[in-house]
Amino acid sequence: MSRLRRSLVRVLMVLVFLVPTVLVVMYASNPFGVRSMDPRQRVLGHGLYRVPSSSMLPGIVPGQVLVTRAGYYTRHAPQRGDVVSLLPPEREGDVWLQRIVGLPGETVGIIEGRVYIDGVALEEPYVARENVRTDYALTFAPVRVPEGHYFMMGDNRDNSLDSRLQSMTRREDITGKVVARLR
Repeated sequence: MSRLRRSLVRVLMVLVFLVPTVLVVMYASNPFGVRSMDPRQRVLGHGLYRVPSSSMLPGIVPGQVLVTRAGYYTRHAPQRGDVVSLLPPEREGDVWLQRIVGLPGETVGIIEGRVYIDGVALEEPYVARENVRTDYALTFAPVRVPEGHYFMMGDNRDNSLDSRLQSMTRREDITGKVVARLR
């Protein structure tokens, strides 16, 4: 029995020192390429995001908790329609949630509330027509998305501070892809 107890104590001692050491090394080495200091994102590759605003209504509501896959875009190209977390350079320390609408090299414009990509209307089932009433949601002069940038918009077009009102999002400022909704 004492041999079993000694073996168990050894295993526990190894775990007490090994697990924290591995976690610290993973945090420091940042294997997922995350720009966040959040240990969940740096060690596990996923983070939680509580939606603070109504900019993504009706599909994503304030207070809802989303799971983001941190560092996803270090290995994958961002795609139109992806809902992503991002770090807006104009708002140091904030994390925002928006949808990718325009890709590098494309021309994005809005006519009568419909988004056009290179002159072709974009199908957007996630946008509620009652959220497209303000002038800047109804009309937006066509702009070309520069290389390395993305045109982002909130689904609630009347209530979203996005690429229509500020600079377009650099690829390196996109921090994660929304992969699940918890509630």
